[in-house]
Amino acid sequence: MIADVLIRNFKCFKSLTVPELGRITLISGRNNVGKTALLEALYLFLDQRNPGMTIQQYGRRGIEQVTLTTEAIWRPIFRNYAVDAEILISLTINDNNEQIKLRFNQEFIPLTPTTVQTEERQIPTDEELTTLAVDTEYSGKSGEKIILHHFLDPNNNNRPTVVSKTKPSKISLPSASFLASKKHVQTNETAEQFSKLAQQDRESEAVEFLQIIEPRLQGLKIIKEGTISSVHGKLEGFTRTLPINFMGEGMEKLLSLIVAIAHVPNRIIFLDEMENGIFYEAMPKVWEALGKVLRKYDCQLITTTHSYECLQAAHEGLSEMPEDFRYIRLHRKDDEISAKLSNYDMIGTAIRTNLEVR
Repeated sequence: MIADVLIRNFKCFKSLTVPELGRITLISGRNNVGKTALLEALYLFLDQRNPGMTIQQYGRRGIEQVTLTTEAIWRPIFRNYAVDAEILISLTINDNNEQIKLRFNQEFIPLTPTTVQTEERQIPTDEELTTLAVDTEYSGKSGEKIILHHFLDPNNNNRPTVVSKTKPSKISLPSASFLASKKHVQTNETAEQFSKLAQQDRESEAVEFLQIIEPRLQGLKIIKEGTISSVHGKLEGFTRTLPINFMGEGMEKLLSLIVAIAHVPNRIIFLDEMENGIFYEAMPKVWEALGKVLRKYDCQLITTTHSYECLQAAHEGLSEMPEDFRYIRLHRKDDEISAKLSNYDMIGTAIRTNLEVR
């Protein structure tokens, strides 16, 4: 699990320290204070081998298309678009300090010959032509440094590519999932994860979890239509199954959560805007069930909220596992963003005395 966090020069963060994340960490704060950016920084650390690690961030923000240029893909993740200052993301994971540094490399030499295009013709060359890359330098518990080069490959339609010139190049990191607030999880992806539960005769775990907000649910199954597989649910009183997406955003979100947690133990789940699509009266039971399943599968949930009711519900629903809960409130003062940590007891006191904790 992730504990202490230090982030520098990533998006809105000049320097942010977040101490003592728990198995369940709820992040709050005013608009545009960096709640989603904090999730993105943590997930980028775990997703550093993915050639599309930044493009997919934009997709989760609702941006449908990105131009395949260095300016469009990488510059926005640097604070104030200033690429002369490297990004640092340092985490304590399972009691070990690990970090990555991201920097622009204007002298990167691709591993394969590139093609130079002029106005008149294309000229193949075997010369060591340089291109621009963004390097991630990983430092782990064993002390070695592993450098990954992210660049737009001119030999592959400028597609984002990642290579390593260091040995060993393998980085052992926890498995992670990111569930965005503005983007639905692909139905095929959810169906694939649910099928793994079904193969182990564990689909009842998902059914019981979803019955928290839909008591009429009797069962789940995978339905394939053409090339698309999706999870359908059988509701009491209905003669046929319905796609889970048709039952509301809350059902879709909770199913994505439960399959992400249950099908891979020891996973870290990032969830933007926990409360979206879930009726506030059901929230305490949702938190209670989440706490139990996270502990059962030894997973960690780091999530954001805009809602005071969500925080109240978390305090109520997690009453049997208070030691696992942390609340982080982000504050902005001028150009600096800071994090204030509260534990379960501190939040209880604030709620009882009507203190402002959002």
